[in-house]
Amino acid sequence: MTVELVSHSSLHTQRLGERIAREARPGDVIALWGELGTGKTVLARGIAEGLGIDEEEVTSPTFIILHEHSTGRLPLFHLDLYRLATSDLGSTGWEECLDAGGVTVIEWPERAGDALPPDRLDVRLAHIAESKRGVVLEPTGPRSRELLEGMRLDAPGA
Repeated sequence: MTVELVSHSSLHTQRLGERIAREARPGDVIALWGELGTGKTVLARGIAEGLGIDEEEVTSPTFIILHEHSTGRLPLFHLDLYRLATSDLGSTGWEECLDAGGVTVIEWPERAGDALPPDRLDVRLAHIAESKRGVVLEPTGPRSRELLEGMRLDAPGA
């Protein structure tokens, strides 16, 4: 089951993140794939807002690698692996995030290679035009499939 969408603005991308968050449960992992500037951090802000976390708190953690936000319905662990080599992952503590009972959002998940959790929602963002993005949501296991189905993206107003 794969869902393909077009986001017409950063607000639309953020609203998609909010929708993901409404269905999120402890332990969910969302992997955000895409080039620089495709809206990964915007989507992460939407997930934060959907969890009840102030979106202003969410910035790209590129230089810090991991931001933990614990003021919402569930904790949010926002990882940015852009500056890491796969061999450096062990020193980040990112595996603990996966077991901490929150939602883990990973930007640049390709840096994790085979260490990525097998059940995650892959969200692939791509440039279409200046403000338009192609978005592909693809679950990789039973829980992420349930998450995507719960979002009801085929419903009116989706």
